[in-house]
Order: sequence, then C-alpha cells, then structure tokens
Amino acid sequence: MMPPNSTDLTASLSYQGVFIPEAERLLKQLVERVDAAIDAKKPQGFDLIEDQVMFESCINGLQYQLVRCRPKCQQVSLSPRELEIAGLIAQGLPNKCIGSVLKISPCTVSTHLRRIFVKLGVTSRAAMVARLMEENLLRDMAKAQ
Repeated sequence: MMPPNSTDLTASLSYQGVFIPEAERLLKQLVERVDAAIDAKKPQGFDLIEDQVMFESCINGLQYQLVRCRPKCQQVSLSPRELEIAGLIAQGLPNKCIGSVLKISPCTVSTHLRRIFVKLGVTSRAAMVARLMEENLLRDMAKAQ
C-alpha cells in the first residue's frame, strides 16, 4: 500500500475546510508511518532540532503538526579555507569578490560554498551564517584575526 500524500489529504477535505473521516484516517496513517520511520532511523541519544512547522491541523481536539527537523550535529568541522570563505560571505561579499580577495576563481568559491552547505545542512547563505553563529564559529574566527 502506498503512503498517503498531500493530494490524498487535500481531496479528502470538505468545502468548509473541516476534515471528514477519510482525511482523519489518512492523517493518522501518515503520522504512524512517520513515527515508525523516525524510530527506525534515529540512533540512541540522537537529538533533532525543530526548524519549521510545515502543516498544522486540529482534528477531534488533537493537534497535529508536520515539522521539518534537522539532526543536531555534535561538532561542525570546517576547513580553514571554508571558514575563511564563510567569514567573507558573512560580511556580504559575492563569490566574485571573495575569489579576488583569496586569489581563487569564483567557481572554486562556489565549490567550497556547496561543501559548507552540506556540512551545515543548510541551503542558503543566510542560513549558513545563522548556523555558524549558533555554533560560535564566526566569533571564534573573528578572535583569531
């Protein structure tokens, strides 16, 4: 049996936005599958950080939330060059300027940036800077200079 998707849930809603029994069944099934998947993949002592509530609903007095989470990393480890590039990005410099300052090509800056994003679990420059601030890596870098 295929897991329910957002189309199934949307099709099960009434005109007034009130859930009908089929939608409630699909939502409960989805919650059970997500719980099972998390329990199967989550090692002991593994913490998750809530990033964003994606969907929220109240059915029969029970509150349901679909929340995007990311694993709480033990320690972020960036190379000295990645930290240097991250610091310049935090100052607002574009890749071309960073390349000029560090005497590398903008393509190399982009490659470093992609690797930093993967290591930090982010998808934007702003999210990268926020995450580095959470980890106190930007402050540590400023002290070293």
